[in-house]
Order: sequence, then C-alpha cells, then structure tokens
Amino acid sequence: MASGCFTMNVHATANPDGSVSDYRVELTTTSFVYTILKQNARDEGYAGVGDYVLARSDDGAMSYDEVWDGDSVTMKIAGTEKVVPDGTNWTLAKDSGFLIYTDRRFAGAEGMGESGKITDAMLGSCSVHYYLEMPGKIVDSNANTVNEKTAEWHLTGSDVFKTTIYAKSELPAFPLPGFGAVLAVLALGLLVWRRHP
Repeated sequence: MASGCFTMNVHATANPDGSVSDYRVELTTTSFVYTILKQNARDEGYAGVGDYVLARSDDGAMSYDEVWDGDSVTMKIAGTEKVVPDGTNWTLAKDSGFLIYTDRRFAGAEGMGESGKITDAMLGSCSVHYYLEMPGKIVDSNANTVNEKTAEWHLTGSDVFKTTIYAKSELPAFPLPGFGAVLAVLALGLLVWRRHP
C-alpha cells in the first residue's frame, strides 16, 4: 500500500463459543495499488490476488470476488463458515463471564504507524471502518461508537496502523442443559391435565 489510497470495511460477529461468523472484508483501492498487489502475489507464486487470498484459508472457508468501477477495484473477501481467530494478533477469549475481542492485525503493520510528514501524507487517504457485533452488552471498548452489542471504529491515516480493535462484552446466560426438556414435559403435563380434569 505504498501509495496509500484505500478504504477497508470489516464486518465481524463474535460468538460465545470463541468463533467469528459473518466475517467480511471489502477493500477498495486504485488500479495502481491493485497492480502492485497482483505483482506481489505473482512474485510469491500465485496467479493473482484472489489465489493469494484464498491460499490464506487453511480449510477453504473463504470466498473472493472483485468488482471494478472505472479506475477503482473492490476486493470482497468473506468467510463461508465460522472462523476461529488465530490466537496471536486476533483473539476472542472468555474471562470471568465476559468475552474479549482483540484484533491487532492492522496495528502490527511494521513501520506504518510511525509519524512523519511523508508517512502522514502517504497514509492520509487510508481508512478502515470496522463493524463488530458481540453476543452480549459491550461493557468496555476503544470503539468510536458503541450501541448495546455493536461497536464501530472509523480510523483514518496512521491511526489505521496504530489502533488495536478492542471490545469486552457480557457473555449471555444460557439455561442449564436439559431444563428445556423438563419445561416441555411440564407444559405437556399441564396440557393433558387441563383436557382431563
């Protein structure tokens, strides 16, 4: 992304079991940047950007599509199944009745968060919009906006590469296993009793 100029939208839904569903990334950039990405993919032995992206999915649980509009291209990557975060730069962990979502994958881009006139000018047109849904009420986050279970980050410039995405939510309470069956039997018993007094 040497020339800057990209917009990325990330959507993710965190699940109580430690997985992420409805994971989607849309990266829009210029044909110039796309050509650089394509060349890098070829240098690493892939036919193009799509092959490079799909090779990152160990089990083939991602889809890739491109939409061109004049000189810009939007690369659409989506999880076709639940995804489990890698456990290092992207984590989803349970802790004392809470679920903690952390994504450092952008913040880990070496040298991109450093300040300076040239870097700031180069990154001035970069933006990331990150949309996260947690399974319970969010009680702590560094998001720009939080509304009950959802959080949004809107990052531009070098902040894209300095900010860790972080949200902590309550874990929803689930009924104890087997009690649904007990309630069903009880309801059935009451129904029979009402019909035969």
